[in-house]
Amino acid sequence: MRGLVGAASLIAAAWLSGTAGVAAAPQPIAAVALPAAPTASEATAGGLQQLEEIDIVGERPGPRLWKVSKGDHVLWLLGTLNHLPKRMKWSSSEVEAALADSQQLLQSGPSVSANVGPISAIRLYVQWRRTQKNPGRAKLADWLTAPQYARFEALKSRFDARDSGIEELRPMFAALRLYEQAIDAAGLTQHDEVEQAVIRLAKRRHVPIVRAQLRVDDPSGVLREVGELSPSVEVSCLDATMTRIESDLPAMQERARAWAVGDVDRLRALPYPNQREVCMNVLSNSSRIKTLVEFAGQAWSAQAQSALEHYRVSFAMRPIYELLSSDGPLARFRAEGYTVQGP
Repeated sequence: MRGLVGAASLIAAAWLSGTAGVAAAPQPIAAVALPAAPTASEATAGGLQQLEEIDIVGERPGPRLWKVSKGDHVLWLLGTLNHLPKRMKWSSSEVEAALADSQQLLQSGPSVSANVGPISAIRLYVQWRRTQKNPGRAKLADWLTAPQYARFEALKSRFDARDSGIEELRPMFAALRLYEQAIDAAGLTQHDEVEQAVIRLAKRRHVPIVRAQLRVDDPSGVLREVGELSPSVEVSCLDATMTRIESDLPAMQERARAWAVGDVDRLRALPYPNQREVCMNVLSNSSRIKTLVEFAGQAWSAQAQSALEHYRVSFAMRPIYELLSSDGPLARFRAEGYTVQGP
């Protein structure tokens, strides 16, 4: 039920997709040959049909940690990436050393809860399924221009030609499914495997684990508000997602390589076309979703500051491109007088 409430209440979460020196050195990594990422001209000439599945084997340390401090209190921050190689094994002695000295671990995402009983849960599930579908038995093609639908058909046939159900989805939900299929075909995973590995490490060391709390008082109302949006306003989300799939998959693979070996300078240099911002603008038409998403980000920042205030050493995780952003958490820490060191 918790997963359903999270999905029903924070549809936007699917689109929110992202180090000071310490004594411990990064975990040694196995020397392996990584396939070279296609050049821009190769990607343009060959299109996505020439995209090779990324293959990174051996243990990888990921990026070094950021250190946020004020006085003798320290918050270690690990920047995570939402698209990593499926078969990559992550291991970082730097993270293990920081966790061993921490009094708290803060997860990157919120814990979403709502007070619903078994009958309400079934009704919510039915409502959730209905919300994903186009109203009035319309098809996806009814909301797209002919050129847009031709692009969609080309991508669908390339990544999952047998998925006939996608035609019944509203544009934003079709965008999410198509995106997931493309990520899978590129040999990448969207599962938070690194974050889960950090959580397991914390549990073994008996480090208390906390999450920002997000309570949804009326999940049915949230779904109803989203369902009342016209699918026509969602077309920009699908269009931006198709553009990213068409142009950015090789760069996603290169970002995954850079994260795996801890090359933060390379991550900074690579362009990051975040189509989620377009999709979030669509969702902002739902006042409840907009409020929930804004509160989720504020709740994480409040928890991080609380950890710095109350604990000598704490540890937190956040998407790395948020940490690298000029208006992200690290920038706000600097503006508030904290010392920030990192890669």
